[in-house]
Amino acid sequence: MVSRGFRITQDREIKRVLKLGRRFSSPECSLYMLANTLGHPRMTVVVSAGVSKLAVDRNRLKRQMRDVLRQGIEQKRIAFNFDIIAVLRAPALKIADVGRRAFFQGLLEKARLLK
Repeated sequence: MVSRGFRITQDREIKRVLKLGRRFSSPECSLYMLANTLGHPRMTVVVSAGVSKLAVDRNRLKRQMRDVLRQGIEQKRIAFNFDIIAVLRAPALKIADVGRRAFFQGLLEKARLLK
């Protein structure tokens, strides 16, 4: 689990990143990035109820994306001082569980968030 200091928790901060942040999109996910002055990256993952009616599916998506972001932060691969919001969409469910983490990692590399 990512420690509290590395999470975006307040609704107003999420709205600020969504409004002012740079967006990188694919059919499966949109990444919003906005520079911060904290000296370390922060992140949050958003999956709406429209993605799946089953909470277990939505939670699995969030857990896998959070894990990829957490590993990037812990291994110092995400060295940029960004607030990152990942908004996952329904096509992300169609990717097999085995390949989903690799897909998320590739998405972060395309967005130039990983070293």
